[in-house]
Amino acid sequence: MSENKKNPFNYEQIDEMLSSRIRLAVLALLAGCEEAEFTYIRDMVGASDGNLASHLRKLEDAAYVALDKRFLGRKPATFYRITTAGQSALLDYSRHLAELLSHTQKGGNP
Repeated sequence: MSENKKNPFNYEQIDEMLSSRIRLAVLALLAGCEEAEFTYIRDMVGASDGNLASHLRKLEDAAYVALDKRFLGRKPATFYRITTAGQSALLDYSRHLAELLSHTQKGGNP
């Protein structure tokens, strides 16, 4: 194992995809439900349509979310769900953050 893997403070260990507050909030929201429609995600996260769409595209490109387009009545709607890779990334991120924060309890000594 490399020295970087042993050092929880190495920034390269942190998933850059989740360093965005919007992307982190979206994944956390989706982790708690089966799926969510775009406008619901927008309203819960508090992002603009364009900003949210951009972040969802990045999550989709990273295979952290999957989408399904369908109609509600005659109106098109896009539903998102977290993927297995997204769930893993979110859990890894939260574990890493917990590990980092545990060092604050020890006075900063790893």
